[in-house]
Amino acid sequence: MSVVDLHIHSNYSLDGEYSVLDLFKEVEARGVKVAAIADHDRIDAAREVEAYRPYSNIMWIPAIECSAIYQNKEIHLLGYGIDPNHSWFYEHYQSIKKAYEASLPLRLQFLNEQFKLDLKVEEFEPFLEENIISPRFLTRYLLSQTIYAEHPLLKPYIKGSRRHPNHAFFIQDMRAKAKENFLEKALPSVHEVIKMLHEAGGLVVLAHPGNVIQENMQLLNELTHLGLDGIEAYCPYHSEIQNYFYVDYALKRKLIITCGSDYYGPSKHFVKIGQTHCPMQADEMLAQFRNKGIQL
Repeated sequence: MSVVDLHIHSNYSLDGEYSVLDLFKEVEARGVKVAAIADHDRIDAAREVEAYRPYSNIMWIPAIECSAIYQNKEIHLLGYGIDPNHSWFYEHYQSIKKAYEASLPLRLQFLNEQFKLDLKVEEFEPFLEENIISPRFLTRYLLSQTIYAEHPLLKPYIKGSRRHPNHAFFIQDMRAKAKENFLEKALPSVHEVIKMLHEAGGLVVLAHPGNVIQENMQLLNELTHLGLDGIEAYCPYHSEIQNYFYVDYALKRKLIITCGSDYYGPSKHFVKIGQTHCPMQADEMLAQFRNKGIQL
């Protein structure tokens, strides 16, 4: 159990199960001392954190997790110490929303062909105003429908089966089988997102690099040269060897080292708040941010 967890999701993220206020209570109960709620492409939680944190014993860092594209790979970038009221965050959310909406027909066509379904765009229109129709949204929607509970191709992914870790396998498998359908070509570039997170006063950290980068040194170097400030070296998805690799990489390049559980709630049963395998103490983590000019 770590006393630092800088990658937690609230219900502003599609799969997040707790409100910001509930997470304040949960984080305190778990003994975490430094925390951040970093929702997918939405700044709402960071604004609530700003309102609540004067009443908390936890050191809360305003944060967001932004989606970006680089060399046909979807990259997630964590922004820390940001100004939640910067105008770019609204613009970013709206552009992400439009990108996913534009790719919806292609995605549904693929799912229909792959699973012999009859999904139509009209079926999702009631959700367009309040939701980003992302692969995560489609997965949650599709696998929660009772009519598909016994579907022979979907059943292995549905909750209760041996393959179910919050539907992550479904998303991974579909992306592997249909990269063109599940790739967000209209996502902003990594360069643009790094630039804007810096303009919003934040530091930019590469999220769970082992999931996408997979120790590809050339790719890692290219992303670092675009302006990364740090790497999420510790997370539940990394092996001990991967933890060491990313810590070593960050130290050699004077990047900050962060840790995060990527916690969504009880349904992601193999992840708990504070489960980051990070040995750093609260003061060490905060010193890194302060040394980079972030006032906490």
